[in-house]
Amino acid sequence: MVDKLNKWRGLLGRLAAEFVVVVLGVTIALWADGWVAERSDRAVETARLIALQDNVNVSLTRLGEARDNAAGAAEALHELASLEHRDRSYAKVQELLRYGFLYGPTFYPELNVYDDLKNSGELALLTNSELRRSLATMDSGLELMRFAQADLATVQQLNVDSYMIKQLDLHSFYGPLTGLDYNAEAAEIDLGFTSDMEFQNIVLLKLDLVTQIQAAFQNLENALMAVQQIIASQLAT
Repeated sequence: MVDKLNKWRGLLGRLAAEFVVVVLGVTIALWADGWVAERSDRAVETARLIALQDNVNVSLTRLGEARDNAAGAAEALHELASLEHRDRSYAKVQELLRYGFLYGPTFYPELNVYDDLKNSGELALLTNSELRRSLATMDSGLELMRFAQADLATVQQLNVDSYMIKQLDLHSFYGPLTGLDYNAEAAEIDLGFTSDMEFQNIVLLKLDLVTQIQAAFQNLENALMAVQQIIASQLAT
């Protein structure tokens, strides 16, 4: 009886040891798989961050150029709105008209990496919650920028362009831009129209929209710079 009891105890001990070994092996294997997967995810995240950083840098460069163009258009429109206090020469007015009336924002961000992350659901790979919040702010800034550019494009087509067709000598107006032959001196016309209410209203309407675009550019620049700083900080760790 004692021998049988000892035999069963030995068997149970071996079974318990084998069970522990199996559980421990499975646990280690699962941990190893998780560790490998974690390292793989972090490697993918780092690659995405580097590519996203490049996108943001390019977008900031383009945005800087777009802001300079908008600032030039705003300055030209300001001068057109107060010509009675400034140089009213034909050449000067034509220069201001070309810049102010023909300006249209053409800013297109280079954010294909962010678009891929968003559309594929891989934003979850980004472990930095602050970065995800900054990207959401950036996304909102991009949407506001698109709305501002679309508003200006609509007003340009419906109001500014139609006014130019009816009121301006477009042959002389577009001559320097298209290489058309024209006599600039013979083309000079009375600039009295610049004091008309319709002209002033057109100028002020476009100036207001350009000012809104400048604000949208500034807001987007702040958001992009925040993303840039967070990525740089994460990659440095």
